[in-house]
Amino acid sequence: MRKLFIFVSFTTLAIQAILYWFHSHYWLYSYTVTVPIVILGIYEMLQTKRTLMRNYPILGRGRYLMEELRPKIYQYFIESDTGGTPISRILRSVVYQRAKDQLSTTPFGTQLDVYEPGYEWINHSMNPIDAHDVHPENLRVNVGGPECLKPYCFQFLISRP
Repeated sequence: MRKLFIFVSFTTLAIQAILYWFHSHYWLYSYTVTVPIVILGIYEMLQTKRTLMRNYPILGRGRYLMEELRPKIYQYFIESDTGGTPISRILRSVVYQRAKDQLSTTPFGTQLDVYEPGYEWINHSMNPIDAHDVHPENLRVNVGGPECLKPYCFQFLISRP
């Protein structure tokens, strides 16, 4: 690949010189693009830190460019709103909105699959207890059914006017 770079570089410079000689002086301006690229390629061939750039002058930079752009491409074109790791785009946008003191709720449902195994939530009770019928010292709610090995117990404190 190094020999190909040298061949293409000197062929391009020679063609530009011939076009400049026979046609117009406007071809001289093309050297402002070509000469820096050739100099950069020669520098990359002589450097000893990166083998990829040494063996593939100019084209080797593409790898490092793609390495730089990979997270952005993945984030904006490949990743879904719910599949991000370690935090999904939905939760990240909620954090950003709350940090900016903006509305952090989305109306009309969710993008999450609430029927997926392992999805957990707590619903409001369809039969709420009247707070006047319960003693404040004994208001406990158990989360977990009879088959639950370690049910969780909430204790609420109610202050009455």
